Amino acid sequence: MPNIIYAVQLSFQSDVIALQKEVLSCLALDWVDHVNSACYGGSWDVLPIRTLTTHLDKHPILQSFNLEQKGDWVYLPIIEELPQIRSIIDWFQCDVEATRLMRLKPGAHIKPHQDKGLSIEHGFARFHVPIRAVEQVEFIVNGALIPMKNGELWYLNADATHSVKHVGNEDRINLVIDCKVNDWLRQQILSAVIIQNNCRKRVFASYILLLNSLIQGQNLWIGMISNSYMV
Repeated sequence: MPNIIYAVQLSFQSDVIALQKEVLSCLALDWVDHVNSACYGGSWDVLPIRTLTTHLDKHPILQSFNLEQKGDWVYLPIIEELPQIRSIIDWFQCDVEATRLMRLKPGAHIKPHQDKGLSIEHGFARFHVPIRAVEQVEFIVNGALIPMKNGELWYLNADATHSVKHVGNEDRINLVIDCKVNDWLRQQILSAVIIQNNCRKRVFASYILLLNSLIQGQNLWIGMISNSYMV
């Protein structure tokens, strides 16, 4: 296991257009305001998709936010209307726990905070699939801006300090999936880290080549100027 992993994009791409159409059917449903009102400003609400069996017939607040009890996790009836979201969840070959659509209204912000223990290093992992307006949101994890795009699948270390600021004019909606880490999931994340690091190395190497070319070109230009004065 490398040092702490704060964020990485996994090699999975969903059908963005189909996802966005699917979520439109959910907008008229009763979403639940996030209960931790001290943690955010503006409007931030949730639509639960998976919950603990003991909460299946309970209030949506319990279905959405009572996540720390032990037990079996099941789909809520809404999943029958969400085949695209179901296909994303089915991709995970591990225990999938709380799953929710999370909506952040324009101008809202989530203050810097930590969700203790929610990271691969602690045996749990939270994933985000942006569906709407992610380009209008500044999502910061451990001081770094996460460049998420709609339809991508990202592991985000929620145990690290993170914050969100909505600077656009459309509702931002993410699918948020919590999983229990097993060997398969650990390998998916570590493989994604390797790909990410190799990509960064290639970008850095290209930057060095470009810089060297500029320096050589500058030296050539200086040499030509110097020679012209010597004539």
